[in-house]
Amino acid sequence: MPITRTSDHLRLILRQVPGAIWATDTDLRLTYLQGQTPMLDDASSQRLIGTTIYDFVRSHDPTEPVIAHHLAALAGGRQSFEYTRRGRWFDVLIEPLRDESRTIVGCVGAAIDITDRHDADDKLARVEGEATDRLGRSVSLLEATLNATADGILVADPHGRITAYNKRFLTLWRVTPAQIARSDDRALLSYVASQLEDPQGFLDRVREIYSSPEQSGIDELRFKDGRVFERVSLPQMIGDEVVGRVWSFRDVTVRERLLRDAMFLSHASQFLCSLDLEKALQAVANIAVPDLGARCAIDLIQDGSPKRVVVAGGAADAPPVPDLHPSVLAGHATIYTAASRSQVGVPLACRDTVIGALTVVAHAGRVFEAKDLELLEDLAQRIALSVDNARLYEGARQALGSRDEFLSIAAHEIRGPLTSLHMAVQGLLRGTLSKAAAETALDVMQREDRRLSQFVDELLDLGRIRTGQLHFHLEELDLGTIVRDAVSRVSGDLADVASGITVKTEGNLTGEWDRFRLEQVLTNLITNAVKYGEGKPIEISAARTDGRVRIIVADHGIGIEPAMQDKIFDPYQRAVAARHYGGLGLGLHIAKTIVEGLGGTIAVSSDPGTGSTFTVELPVSRST
Repeated sequence: MPITRTSDHLRLILRQVPGAIWATDTDLRLTYLQGQTPMLDDASSQRLIGTTIYDFVRSHDPTEPVIAHHLAALAGGRQSFEYTRRGRWFDVLIEPLRDESRTIVGCVGAAIDITDRHDADDKLARVEGEATDRLGRSVSLLEATLNATADGILVADPHGRITAYNKRFLTLWRVTPAQIARSDDRALLSYVASQLEDPQGFLDRVREIYSSPEQSGIDELRFKDGRVFERVSLPQMIGDEVVGRVWSFRDVTVRERLLRDAMFLSHASQFLCSLDLEKALQAVANIAVPDLGARCAIDLIQDGSPKRVVVAGGAADAPPVPDLHPSVLAGHATIYTAASRSQVGVPLACRDTVIGALTVVAHAGRVFEAKDLELLEDLAQRIALSVDNARLYEGARQALGSRDEFLSIAAHEIRGPLTSLHMAVQGLLRGTLSKAAAETALDVMQREDRRLSQFVDELLDLGRIRTGQLHFHLEELDLGTIVRDAVSRVSGDLADVASGITVKTEGNLTGEWDRFRLEQVLTNLITNAVKYGEGKPIEISAARTDGRVRIIVADHGIGIEPAMQDKIFDPYQRAVAARHYGGLGLGLHIAKTIVEGLGGTIAVSSDPGTGSTFTVELPVSRST
């Protein structure tokens, strides 16, 4: 039913409404239209009266919003929606228009211009969206930062309930997201505490910290598997209010191990500064147990074979240290298993030579790793250096002793002949000697002259040997003749034992040798046999076999201790004290050098108290 009455005053008010009010019949034909909008004015309003909603929206599509809502209102429903037209937004309300009998006779609608509010809402939405984006980005950045830190972070409220954490925390404590998502604080605390060496102490400390909300703390947590964490606890503050607690955990296992290893190596180095080698090695082995393992042994190569010098550690459950691993003797550090225990063997090497080995047996249940091997290799280098220094010191000390002894012997060797020469010359100068005494004095002078000449020759030969200038003049010689000449020469000087020397030669003994040097070898061997033979018979034999000649010089004197039999061919070495027997200790060294220079070998066999036998083998020519 069309509206037929309205006062001018009401019309004036409606015309000022920032929108529009209208009415339609059941055919959706506009029967009333009034309002003030950019799209409606008096002319347009009057012009639209009598047209339909279809004409207004220029569509007959029943799904078009204006049409659809009018149709819904005709069906009895109240409709409310937002609508845009010509760049303006309207809040639209459409209701069924009823007559006095409540029969629907059309629609009544109202549209309020909400463009400004809509724009403000859009702007607010954009601002809120941008703020939300910024907040989301900030949260994401914070989460990324927390997850990028080396520390594990856990945030809890004042009651201990978890409010935040990072991935590093889960990794450090080996906690799964499912475990932490259950929010079972007691179960989580019990789980993490079970990994520690002192779980009860850990739990007590947590309770203590939570009982004092403003308390801060830093301490260390030691795990059963050897890890070490540094824990820092700080109150979480908003202004002056404590709203929670931040726990941070840092894995300092490597730092602790490096510090521990550095302290251990420093301690070991202090012991290894001692020149008392065995005592120093024992001290190092003692500090290696139990820090590094259950048992520790150090072997040194002596006479070509390893000899166990020290052993430390004697726990009831620790197996004995086994023999050295073949790889270790070959110069390779090795982790291996023996007697059901993990073990490490590290060679002690100095100047590319293996001089010993360090062996450590692990505690039960522990397996040595590369980091343990690295520490023990460092320790082995220091031990090897200490052993080498101790040996060099001992060698220097012995060299100084040998030098002093050499000077003393040399002085004695020179003083004796000089004294004899002086007395003989004084006797001759006085002219009071009989003819026989004068001849004896001349013999003494000749003998002492030969002794001094031999003394000088030995020193010169030693110098030639050391500089590689000992040369040979080869010629064809008869060894039998050279042996007899050497015996004759020694017999002339030592008439009291000459009758005890026997010579036996067999076969063809000719060959290419240096006459002077070969005589020097035989003279040294025979003189040596006479000196240490205690006046007992001396047997000398020479024979040829398989293109070589063999010379044997045997005495029945004091003999040589087994430990000295390899050393007597070294310079200044003697099997007995120098004060009982003269000489520089160079004769056998020179003899060996000459024999080896001629392509032969020299060896000794002896038993103390039964005498010594020297055997020389020479090729008959340098090409043999």
